[in-house]
Amino acid sequence: AVVLARDDQFPDALAGVPLAVHVGGPVLLTAPTSLDPRTLTEIRRVLPSGHTVYLLGGTAAVAASIADELSSDGFNVVRYGGADRYATAVTIASTGLGNPSTIFEASGSDFPDAVSAGPAAASSGGAVLLTDGSDPASETVAYTAQHRSDQRIAVGGPAAAADPTATAIVGADRYATSALVAARYFPNPGAAGLATGEVFPDALSGGAAVANRPGPVLLTDPTNLPAQVASYIDGHRSSLQILLVFGGTEAVSAAVESSAQSG
Repeated sequence: AVVLARDDQFPDALAGVPLAVHVGGPVLLTAPTSLDPRTLTEIRRVLPSGHTVYLLGGTAAVAASIADELSSDGFNVVRYGGADRYATAVTIASTGLGNPSTIFEASGSDFPDAVSAGPAAASSGGAVLLTDGSDPASETVAYTAQHRSDQRIAVGGPAAAADPTATAIVGADRYATSALVAARYFPNPGAAGLATGEVFPDALSGGAAVANRPGPVLLTDPTNLPAQVASYIDGHRSSLQILLVFGGTEAVSAAVESSAQSG
């Protein structure tokens, strides 16, 4: 299968990495109103006719015309969308992932903590649900109230504030949080991914790729490898067989790549 999300905004896609791993496919991106031809080429390359493309979000996120184009091209199209980003995440957790017993909560107001949570949720057979920044989101609260026995992990300070009863994984910043998540859920990684923590697309697509190995996605400043991320990489060189760097040199500079490779 393929999971398809809009390329210009992050909210609907934040819960998509566990779904992509669950269905055994990549996360691909497209403009919201027209299917990017490079994406269509890749869908045709990896996916036989009759297989499924999952669209994340409503028709404002991925237009109905995109669904129609994919259907006419022979693919089965399934949309997981809700009234907002929080409802979309709940729909993915319930319908797409079958109500898993492990829930990772992360802020839906920004992307970094959620993209760090995605591979960990996938490796745990869990889902990512969203908080309204440091406040609870009503859709997430309603879902967790119906699944009280679920293990809940809050990734990042805002999610931990929104759900103080969850197990918190909180670093000093987005980079430290990504390293803490990696340390908790990938103690002996065979692979790790490295993506900029400044914008979401590379970390989102890359997170799905490295989660399938499985391994964590680590966030970095484009020009400076954060100390806690460097420490995680250095501490796991005995098990790491590959470090995947996502994006061009404007996203992750050659100096950062070199530092991550050599320590």
